[in-house]
Amino acid sequence: MKTFIVFALAIATVSAANLDVALQPAFASGRIINGYEAQKGEAPYIVSLKSISHFCAGSIIDENWVLTAAHCLIYDSFSVVAGLHSRNDESNVQIRKVTSKSQYVVHEDYGGGVGPNDVGLIYIPEGFDLNALNRDGVASVGKVSLPSGKYESTGDGKLFGWGRDNSGALPNVLQTLDAKIIGYSECKAALPLFAPIKDVNICSYNAGTTDGACNGDSGGPLVINTDAGVEQVGIVSWGYTPCAITKYPSVYTSVSAYQKWITEKIRN
Repeated sequence: MKTFIVFALAIATVSAANLDVALQPAFASGRIINGYEAQKGEAPYIVSLKSISHFCAGSIIDENWVLTAAHCLIYDSFSVVAGLHSRNDESNVQIRKVTSKSQYVVHEDYGGGVGPNDVGLIYIPEGFDLNALNRDGVASVGKVSLPSGKYESTGDGKLFGWGRDNSGALPNVLQTLDAKIIGYSECKAALPLFAPIKDVNICSYNAGTTDGACNGDSGGPLVINTDAGVEQVGIVSWGYTPCAITKYPSVYTSVSAYQKWITEKIRN
């Protein structure tokens, strides 16, 4: 996946005795660290955003709407591919075209770099068929629920994406990662002093490991399983790079923090 490296931030560097590279905040590079193959149909709500090739992910929240990161919405036209599991098998996918910028909405306060308000919506006029079944009876395309407010948005969660794995190879099959989700205060304490994190962010973090570092495709879903079903609590936003060595948390846009904005944009 294309990596978007943004402004350099004054941050502490890793000791030269250990590493000859400085860590910096950047948009998620598409790398799922320590992930594993997802089961077919496990995340029917995830979509691949494709220009010439896959560049970001998103999630279906309604038959006509896809939730993603604002920094992913940079092209005038692209494809939204739903129902994809193996990248080399599009036999059961649903492809919808975005033909102009009028089909998507970027948060008005998004500043264009690493930081808060990294949320956007894509409108799909013809809609996705959420009732279609594959030959094996599995519904390959579905929607994910927004936070109901009945459950904590922290704790055990899962991340999905087609990002590069530990070896640097681009996996053919959708990957997933078991993620420990933490709130703003705990995340801020685990990041460098001047990290551009705000109270509209949540993070995934497993102290002392590279798990969750820069993981998943930008715009993709961080979810939790509840008694009422799967709820999306985060949108992959940014992390410290290089991904393979940083042990800082990965940062997500908190869906609940923007739920009013999402509802209003869909209604309008």
